[in-house]
Amino acid sequence: MRKAEERDRAALQALWQQAFGDDAAFVDFVLDRFAGLENIFLTERAGEVAAFACAVPVTLGRLRGIYLYGVNTRADLRGQGIMRELLGEIHADAAARGLDFAVLVPEGEKLFGFYEKLGYQTLFYHRIVEKEIRPNLWAQAEFDTLTAPRLAAAREKFLEQPYIAFEGGAHAAMVQNLYTDGATTVQTEEGYGVFFTERETLVFRELAASGNRAATRILEAARQQTGCDKARLELPRYGEVFLGEGKIIPYGMLYWLRGERKLDGEPNMSLMCD
Repeated sequence: MRKAEERDRAALQALWQQAFGDDAAFVDFVLDRFAGLENIFLTERAGEVAAFACAVPVTLGRLRGIYLYGVNTRADLRGQGIMRELLGEIHADAAARGLDFAVLVPEGEKLFGFYEKLGYQTLFYHRIVEKEIRPNLWAQAEFDTLTAPRLAAAREKFLEQPYIAFEGGAHAAMVQNLYTDGATTVQTEEGYGVFFTERETLVFRELAASGNRAATRILEAARQQTGCDKARLELPRYGEVFLGEGKIIPYGMLYWLRGERKLDGEPNMSLMCD
């Protein structure tokens, strides 16, 4: 295992596009802004890149860890244990640096089992809530661009602790990616939301508010802005907003690097560039 270097760019681009199909511009965004070459680890076979994974710094409350992203192996080398070995080395490196955990979002249901065999636990769940939004001509909110610092401040104020958060440049890159993909942000004094529009439905990738009434007002303001009268909300499993509603689905997994730590409440993970 070694860290990626500029000379690896073409090989990393090729492997990423083979695995995920994104264009070269997005791969460069990951390499340069979201992860950075200094946080990408790879392994080689016969002098060629065989597999790699991004290990982006994150926090979970007071704990520090890494978010594994873009985990992939060259198609002709899969099934040989290469990624299992690489992840083991990444875990060991992170533990040696005093980090507490690694987290990831599996690419599909089948991979939950693969990561469980490596010691990962499914600790992050989303509660999918479908809502009809009634009209409210008096609903008001701000729809200005929620900058990276403002989003960080809003999450700190309204999002239930503990939650996974990117550090520094990775957080700013995540926010840029949201807007590039067409996200809209809505904010009031009582909460905020980040959503996409899919036909007549508002898909909220994150919604946090001081209570049900505050959350409803955010939805009503979004309806006034977009004309959409339905919403699909991705909420924490035990979050206070619309508690008891919706369908719970597994989302993310965690691996303890240096022994299990006690968490203050149900951990939350969203807006992960997944």
